[in-house]
Amino acid sequence: MNNFKDANFTVTGGAGFIGFHLCKKLREKEANVQVFDNLSTGTMSNLRDLPKSVKFVKGDVRKLEETETKLARCDAVFHLAAQRDVAYSMRNPAEDVEINVLGTLKVLEWARKNDSKVIFASTAAVYGNGQENRPTSEKDPINPISTYGLSKVAGEEECLFYHRNYGLPVIIFRIFNVYGPRGHGVTADFLQHLRENPRQLKILGTGNQSRDLFYISDLVEALMLAVNSKKAEGEAYNVGSGTTVTVKQLADMMIDLLGLKSVTKTACTGGLAWEGDLKINYANISKARKDLGWQPRVKLIDGLRMMIKEETLSNQ
Repeated sequence: MNNFKDANFTVTGGAGFIGFHLCKKLREKEANVQVFDNLSTGTMSNLRDLPKSVKFVKGDVRKLEETETKLARCDAVFHLAAQRDVAYSMRNPAEDVEINVLGTLKVLEWARKNDSKVIFASTAAVYGNGQENRPTSEKDPINPISTYGLSKVAGEEECLFYHRNYGLPVIIFRIFNVYGPRGHGVTADFLQHLRENPRQLKILGTGNQSRDLFYISDLVEALMLAVNSKKAEGEAYNVGSGTTVTVKQLADMMIDLLGLKSVTKTACTGGLAWEGDLKINYANISKARKDLGWQPRVKLIDGLRMMIKEETLSNQ
């Protein structure tokens, strides 16, 4: 499937942040795309802004068998649907596991019956706090400190089980801190708060917690490279920038880019920002570089600038 034209793809969670940008790029490549989403966090506005040729099937991955007859067979499934809120996962562990573990099992079984490749969106949260002074590699220990991270470890193991026992082609991406227009996380939170109150920005936690931030277009490129890679099947890959920045440094960058001169950064709240929050995120991406020929292209300052510009235009 070296040519995306007329290839068939399913994107679970396709109405969300990553899904929107992935579906848009797949259609630019003239692929056929169907979105499967229950709209619990994905939005109709994202779907409306996609080309009309993108098919939408409303459904829940936990009950995939109830709607699978509405789904067309496909060459590959990008499994993005998940409960992704770390703090929520700690308050609601059973629901988190049900969505991320049972839901992933249902997607894998559907893919097995339809001979579809699976590209699974996992997370850096599987590592826990990782390494203090060096980037975390795929060889480092798995040690989640949140139910979300734990459920994604289980999802990875399900993928590898189906690969070993059924020969299902699966590729796992451990996604670090992706950001961009329509996104979520610390960059989106800072931008929203600075719009609402341009004189004050509250920083949760110590402010010294660090994040490996990379732009959404770089993630989309990695996901699409996986489609045609045989070497990557049965493997897990870190995808991030290969750099790290503290939350306080990020706040300063965004304040400068917005041209705000009199912002008071309130004293950091101290301690953990929330239960299960990571102190450090810092990816070793050499394996993805080697096996996929993937390289993040967008520098943080440029990505933040593009995000702010697009979000500002969309709110005018």
